[in-house]
Amino acid sequence: MRPEERHLPADAYVGTIVGESTSTEFRLAVAHEAVREQDIIAVDGELRQPDKPEAVERIRIWAKVQRIERLNPLFPSEAGHELAATHTDPFDTVLSLSREMVTAVCTVLGSEIIADKPTGKLGQLRYPARPATRAYRPPAEDIKSVVLGELKEHDQRALDLATLANQDSIDVSVDGHAIVTRHLAILAMTGAGKSWASRRIIEQLAERHYPIIIFDPHGDYTGLSDVPQLKNKVRVFHAAIPLFEEDGDELIRIISGLAGEPLSSTQADVFESLYQDARQMLAANGDGISRLRDSLHSITSNDYIRRFPFQRDLFALSYLAQAASMAVRKDQEESRDALISLGFNSLRNADGNRSSTYNAIARQCRRAAFELRNMEQRNESRTGSSQPLPKDKRDVVDYDQISVVSLTGYSEDFRATLYAMIARRILNGRVQGEIPYPCLLVLEEAHNLSPGAGEHSTAIVRATSITKQIAQEGRKFGVGLVLISQRPSRIDETTLSQCNSFIVMRLVNPADQSYVRRVIESLGEDEVRLLPDLDAGEALLSGQMIRFPVLVKMKKPDSRGEREEDLDAFQALAKAHDVKTKGPRP
Repeated sequence: MRPEERHLPADAYVGTIVGESTSTEFRLAVAHEAVREQDIIAVDGELRQPDKPEAVERIRIWAKVQRIERLNPLFPSEAGHELAATHTDPFDTVLSLSREMVTAVCTVLGSEIIADKPTGKLGQLRYPARPATRAYRPPAEDIKSVVLGELKEHDQRALDLATLANQDSIDVSVDGHAIVTRHLAILAMTGAGKSWASRRIIEQLAERHYPIIIFDPHGDYTGLSDVPQLKNKVRVFHAAIPLFEEDGDELIRIISGLAGEPLSSTQADVFESLYQDARQMLAANGDGISRLRDSLHSITSNDYIRRFPFQRDLFALSYLAQAASMAVRKDQEESRDALISLGFNSLRNADGNRSSTYNAIARQCRRAAFELRNMEQRNESRTGSSQPLPKDKRDVVDYDQISVVSLTGYSEDFRATLYAMIARRILNGRVQGEIPYPCLLVLEEAHNLSPGAGEHSTAIVRATSITKQIAQEGRKFGVGLVLISQRPSRIDETTLSQCNSFIVMRLVNPADQSYVRRVIESLGEDEVRLLPDLDAGEALLSGQMIRFPVLVKMKKPDSRGEREEDLDAFQALAKAHDVKTKGPRP
């Protein structure tokens, strides 16, 4: 059946099959600029059943243009070299420049039975298309139908993300079910549109009330709360940790991450008993706290104890450890008895040999306390109207809620510590049935939370471990992952290989391109070849969320990130100067 028989417009014709044709690939002789790479085209054919030769089945064979080759057989390379050497314009010669041959190499996507109305249901092509068959560009609705496939029957699952890059009139939706249950990776170099793409996905999932937890290191997602339809769904948390709600082992890991070095096994054992006593002493009422503060000041002569608020924090732990270091010495029985009377029971069996251990703990706690305070101040200044993390980290998961955990201002190790602590409790909550809703964890800069092989801190190793566990087991318990990274080659390969859907945008680094090609089985060499030349916002969609890899232009999200990345550096300077000299505009 020819295109004109299907009542297609004259410009639908794009070429004719030439040369060898197989069930997976064929070549088209095409007119100049009739098609572009990644165009979706079709050819019609006929199939006969072996057992019923008289039964002819009309089919439409769908294909994608992978690459285009141009050749002029009448303009040999020798002639080109001679003209270059003599600085001669080819048009000033008698050489033929108009006999150009353009060939499109096409990959077969599948075939559908031709009916009165296109079904979009593709089957495997088991017999190649016939040479000399005319290829054409199908109507937009037919292309949309074949891209969507069975997804068009599940509106609730279809996320409206993009348009075809070469035909912006054709919308492209993906399977949200595949994203939240089978994990998604968004990979692109800086400035290619990763956050743009992820915010679009988040907004689409929010329309379906899906619980989302975003670990946001740079404020890229605080703008979600400014979108009218999301305003009552978004909760932004600054990562203020209620330290004395954590167990001893968790607090040891937090202090080690903040101080930059782990507590030794001896220090950890002593810290455990110190911490248990401290929880009781610091839970006292006003009079008890006053007596404790006075005793600590009397023993240590540390003026910070009186100059600043005395509360349940790492500073208080450092004061207690400092006082204990002094009180266990032989000539300090009075100080020891005073602390024991206030509830410091672990001092009863302590001797002078423990003084240096207490002193080391005091130093670690003090260093961690200063680091934590500085980071929390930076974090709160960037998040604005946010709220502290709830005591029970499982409360960040709720129906129709987007929880943005701001990690701005924190060190890489402490970000990893916070993430690992929250992610582990969410996974355990789902495993034990304490969290009723499935959820999706969005990890910005995933290469820092789940890096590949190498020397890493304890905090990073723990973050990698929980990410890998969720990637491998989360599907069984309704915990999905979105990994976002500008350096895919630095992500743990096991974690990335567990993602079954991918959005790949511009990648220039050869190591990243090679890694993506190895890990993403659905991407071929021709798709990977396109990656360095993609425009901002263009992406290759691949994996279970889409029927076959397609090149798209991501649709603009309604929200904006906190950082004005789209603003020219000189415009940003002028804007800052304008605000400084004239004040903010009303």
